[in-house]
Amino acid sequence: MLMLITSVAGVSASHGDGDRWGDRDGNRGGRAVSDVNPDTGAASANPDVNPDSSCFSPDQSDTQQLSITGTTDRNVHNDACFLDYRGNKDDGPATFESSGVGVISACPDPDGAGPKVAVLSADKLRCFQSGYQQKGAAGDFEFHARLNNTSTPGRQTVVWCSDANMNGCADERNKSTIVIDWVR
Repeated sequence: MLMLITSVAGVSASHGDGDRWGDRDGNRGGRAVSDVNPDTGAASANPDVNPDSSCFSPDQSDTQQLSITGTTDRNVHNDACFLDYRGNKDDGPATFESSGVGVISACPDPDGAGPKVAVLSADKLRCFQSGYQQKGAAGDFEFHARLNNTSTPGRQTVVWCSDANMNGCADERNKSTIVIDWVR
């Protein structure tokens, strides 16, 4: 098996053989897949999202009511995975990048106090994570971001990509996109 070790901000991430997938950075993590999590049973549940939405069967669009000003009561949970050519989840550095209305309201650290890192830009439009979640909890082996909008109806587009150089998705080929239509 081919192994590629990539160093990101002092953090090492290992990528298994990604077969035909890769990007311009030479990162050969698995194929990028991003989806809207339905958050079934949560206050922020998205009833118009397929209840089985996942990296293996992604629902990539949502219509969501604006959150009440000053809250994240109706935020949208964006999950993502790298899938290798066998359909197994793969790890590696990645970025969520938002455009249009709305922001990235949460960019959780993938492993708490461990060596992995998460960085949310000051404008809340970019979330870099050095690897997938590994906390011994639901959602492990996936990447996570929360999206929110409290003021402007319209479309939010979130691109998720393999991003070993931590500079966003514009120069990457290995990416996946979701859209949120925010309404009053």
